[in-house]
Amino acid sequence: MANAERKTAKDWILRFWNWRGRNYVLILLFFAAWFFFLSPNTLFTQIRARRENREMKRMREFYQREIKHNEEEIARFKNDGDFVETYGRENYLMKKQNEDIYLYVEE
Repeated sequence: MANAERKTAKDWILRFWNWRGRNYVLILLFFAAWFFFLSPNTLFTQIRARRENREMKRMREFYQREIKHNEEEIARFKNDGDFVETYGRENYLMKKQNEDIYLYVEE
């Protein structure tokens, strides 16, 4: 009795092909495959594009902060002579004619 009720894969396939709703299932599977793998705008492409968009927004905010910082520094260079001297001494090791500079390097 168990053998008579046991269904094989072939029985399931034949039963599916004889079922009325198979066309709907096949069409649904086709469109799912198209959406996920075959379309130029697949789900994976959309996820990658969103990730790149977030990264670009972060970069834009970073560069806007850098631009603002540089504009403030340019304004200080134009208006503050002492700042120019201090900046040159600290970053470019510039010195006056009669000065000696000693650098302490930590190892």
